Amino acid sequence: MFFLWLIGILLVLSGLYLCLIAPARDIPDTSAMDGWLFAHRGLHGESVPENSLAAFTLAVEAGYGMELDVQLTADGQLVVFHDADLNRVCGVDARVMDLTYEELAACPLPDGSPIPLLSQVLEVVGGRTPMIVEIKHYGAPERNAQATLEVLHSYQGAYAVESFHPLAVRYFRRYAPGIIRGQLANGSPWKPGESSRMAHFALKHLLVNAIGRPHFVAYSCPEDHTLAMWLMKKLFQPWLAAWTIRSPEALRVAQEDYEWAIFEGFEPHAGQ
Repeated sequence: MFFLWLIGILLVLSGLYLCLIAPARDIPDTSAMDGWLFAHRGLHGESVPENSLAAFTLAVEAGYGMELDVQLTADGQLVVFHDADLNRVCGVDARVMDLTYEELAACPLPDGSPIPLLSQVLEVVGGRTPMIVEIKHYGAPERNAQATLEVLHSYQGAYAVESFHPLAVRYFRRYAPGIIRGQLANGSPWKPGESSRMAHFALKHLLVNAIGRPHFVAYSCPEDHTLAMWLMKKLFQPWLAAWTIRSPEALRVAQEDYEWAIFEGFEPHAGQ
């Protein structure tokens, strides 16, 4: 009798585990996104800053899709910028969420251009290549997701949204289920200051999929050797996005298992 109870408990726990890591069952049409390579924060380099209008223009001209990051300013403007603060990119000791857009304009990117609004990026891209829009979690993730949906609502080009924060993914599950949504996850070891150890563990092992039921999972490709990733690939065959690919060889490896690849630091089409 004890062993029957033990087997029963193991079966229940196994079922619960699979329920937690399962992605969405039905995936919207991704044909407009398929077959593209996505430039991480645009096609940036030594003289072209990341997440700048110039980087996105170059990506379009080179025939790439793009990945970009969005977050809100203090006065509710949705800007394209990765970090929570301006130190690394702009050399200013301030957080984006604490500044109004007018104040942010006084903190230009290294090439002198202003930090762009998402609406400005949409005008530059104009639907010519697809986008993966990462919703940052700074501040209130659901508010960031709401603002993103409002800006993207009338955009006619191809795009998908993603976030590390499952509540941002869940927002799109609830209010825009037809938009392709993805859960970002990082398989690297936990580092103090990035997130709590528990949050990192849950993301690494895909335990938050039950919250947002993502259409795709965007995973740090070099560190995807986890039981959760193996089981999800085998049992659910989800759509996958690989980040961040930094060499032609890494790209070839990623394309064996991943539908979409986000690259940086080289041009895959160069020399072809």
